[in-house]
Amino acid sequence: MTIHLPDGTRWAPDRLREVLGPPVQHPAQPELFAGVAVISDGLRCWIADVSARSVIVLAPVPAIFVGGETPLAWVGSSLAVPVEVPIESRDDVRQVFEAAPGRRIRLAPGAPPARRPSHVVVMDPSNGETRPAGLRPRPYQRVRGGPTGQVAACADATTVAICAPGSPDSSGEHVIQADGRVHEFAWLTTPRAAHLITLTEAPGGFSISSYIASKCVGEPVDLLYHHNGRYLHSQQQRSLFILTLSDDGVYSVIIVSPDTLRPSVRILKLPPKWPTILKIAAVHSAPEGHLEFATVDTENHVIIWDVPPEAATARRLHERTLPHDEELVTIAAWNRPAVRTVVQKRVINTPLPVHPGGPPPVHGEVADAAADFSLHLPESEDPAACLVWLSQRGELLPTGAAPGTLDPHWLTLAGFAVLDVRITPAWWPEVPDEEIRPRLVRQIRDAVTGSRIDRHVAPARLAVGGTSFGATLALLAIADCGLFSTAIVQSGAYARQLTPLGFQDETRTLWEAPRVYQDFDAVVNAPRIRKPVLIIHGEADQNPATPVAQATLLFQALIANGTRSRMVVLSGEGHTPLTRDGIAAALSEKATWLHSNCTTR
Repeated sequence: MTIHLPDGTRWAPDRLREVLGPPVQHPAQPELFAGVAVISDGLRCWIADVSARSVIVLAPVPAIFVGGETPLAWVGSSLAVPVEVPIESRDDVRQVFEAAPGRRIRLAPGAPPARRPSHVVVMDPSNGETRPAGLRPRPYQRVRGGPTGQVAACADATTVAICAPGSPDSSGEHVIQADGRVHEFAWLTTPRAAHLITLTEAPGGFSISSYIASKCVGEPVDLLYHHNGRYLHSQQQRSLFILTLSDDGVYSVIIVSPDTLRPSVRILKLPPKWPTILKIAAVHSAPEGHLEFATVDTENHVIIWDVPPEAATARRLHERTLPHDEELVTIAAWNRPAVRTVVQKRVINTPLPVHPGGPPPVHGEVADAAADFSLHLPESEDPAACLVWLSQRGELLPTGAAPGTLDPHWLTLAGFAVLDVRITPAWWPEVPDEEIRPRLVRQIRDAVTGSRIDRHVAPARLAVGGTSFGATLALLAIADCGLFSTAIVQSGAYARQLTPLGFQDETRTLWEAPRVYQDFDAVVNAPRIRKPVLIIHGEADQNPATPVAQATLLFQALIANGTRSRMVVLSGEGHTPLTRDGIAAALSEKATWLHSNCTTR
C-alpha cells in the first residue's frame, strides 16, 4: 500500500507488504486506516496513522479470510472484528459425494452444513483491550460500525443484527430480516438518532430503507426509495453515495443524507454515453455546500465530479489516469488541480508468500511450447509428490478474489512440490480446429518435461490440476497425456453445451465450431479419462459458466464410465473460496487426495 500525501511525498509502510482487501478509513479521523495484512506470523489486523507514519499490528485475527472487503469496522474510536470461535465448536463446510465406479447415479444433496460462527469483539486501539460486542455467534460476512457506538453485522444474505457494545442499559442485539438480499448497509447519524440504511434487492431493482436503532431498541423499517436499475457500488462519508445503472445504460448517483427525522434522498444523473464505471472511490464535502465524489472506470480513469447545491446533474471537474498496476483506495486531498490519491498495487496472479525457511521458486520458460513455469519446493529435499497446476498465461484473478486464489502453493507446507505452469493457447484462426486440443496437450507435456521436475519427484508421483479454465486444461492432460497419476479440478466448466455462445478465447458459437466444443467438453470425453479425479466446487458459484451443476455433471459422467471420482462442494463459497474454512477444506482435500493417489505408487 502506498499513501500519497498532500505535500507531494509518499509513504509505503514496510510492514504492510501484502494488504488483503481495501483498508477501512476512520470517518472522524481521515488519517487513520485499519485493515488486514499477511504479517510474518499469519493474518493480523493493523492500524496505520498517516500523520505519524506509524503502524500498529494488533492481536485479533479475523475469522473471515478477506476477499471483496475487509471484515473490520470503526465503532466510535474502537475497532469491531469478527474473530474465530474455539476449534471444538467448528462445523465442516464441505459436502462430499462418492460412489462405486460404473454406477448410474442421481445426486440429491441434503441440507448444507451450518457455517462456523464467529464472535464479534470491540477493541480499543490505544491499549489493545477487547470486549464482546454483544452479537450472538454467527458466521458474520460483513461488519459496519457507527460513530455513536452501534455495530451492525450481516450474518447471511438477508439478516442484519444490531447492538450497542458497552452500553450498560443495552437490551442485547436486535435483528432485521430484510425482504431481499442485502447489497449494502451503512450508518447515518444525527444528534437525535442513528439510522441504519439498508440497500436490499427488490423486483426490478433495489430498495433503500432506514431503520432507527437506539440502545438495540429498533423501530419499523422505513422505505425511503425504490430504484429501478442495478446497484453497482456505494461510498460513505457523512452521506451515503450509491452508484446505479439503469436498464438503458444511464448511470445515476443516489445520495442518502442524515436529516432531523428521517434521511433524505437525492438523485443525480451522470452524463450519458460514459465509459463503463466500476465504483465510487471517494466522496468529499466541498466549501459552499458543494459535494464532490470520484469514480473509477474500466480504463482506470479517476474522474472527479462536482455537485452544486440543489443541482440535479453532476458535472465533471477533472480526471487523471492511474497506472494499470495501481488501484485507488481513497483521495487524501481534493485541492484542484493537484488531487492527491492513496493507491495500492494490484495483486494479479502473484503466488502466496513462500513459507518460512523454504527455498525460493525456480522460474523458467519453454519457448517452443509457449509456456512458462514456477517450481515451488517444500523445505525437505524429497517432495512426497508434485501437483502441476495449470492456468492460462496472463489470466486475471476473478473479481473479488483474494491473493490466495493460487492456494496450491500452500501445499508446499505439507511436503508437496507445486509446479505452476502458465500456458498460452492458440485458437482459431491461428490453428485449425482439430489442432487446438492436441497442441495444448503438447504444450503441457513440454512444459512439464522442460521444468526438469523429474530431478525432484519420481514420474509416478505427478498430479495435474487447475481452477476455472485451468480445470479444463487439467482434464485434457489427464485424458491425453500419460505423465499424470491423478487430477484435481476446481470451479471448472465441464459441459460445453452449457456454454454454447463462446468460452475463454473461443468467440464462435457451438454451432459454428462443433469440433472445438466437443474437444473441450469433459463430460462428452469422460470415457477417455481413466485416472481418478477430485472435483472441488463452490456451492454459491456465481460465474455464469461454472455453476455447481457443472461439477455434478462431470462427477456423474466419470462414475458412469468407471472412473473413480470424489466431489466436494464447499458450502457458501463462490468461484474462488474466500473464507478461511473454505480454503482450509479445499487444501485438506487436495493434500489427502495426493497422499492417496500419488505417494503410494
